[in-house]
Amino acid sequence: MKYFVQGITRLDDARTHVRQVGEFATQEEAIAACKRIIDDFLAREHKPGMAAARLFSQYQTFGESPFIFGEAGHTMDARGFNHLQYAKSRCEEICADAQPR
Repeated sequence: MKYFVQGITRLDDARTHVRQVGEFATQEEAIAACKRIIDDFLAREHKPGMAAARLFSQYQTFGESPFIFGEAGHTMDARGFNHLQYAKSRCEEICADAQPR
């Protein structure tokens, strides 16, 4: 089975942009591509001292939301990867690592 990743970006209240990220042989490869999209965005947006909630809000507002589809066109997110859960977890990790010890 092939897996397809699409990234959706909100342009404004009424419009979105859909980008074809790629085609992958395994679900694990597709999930890794989704994680890279999120990690790249968070790395660009993170500022020293930023709270995890603020970084996550930036992702929700401006970030690209990756979704995995199987050959039949069904989204795989519910079973394999949830971009919001992953982004929230990464925001907490990134912002916790930036705190002075």
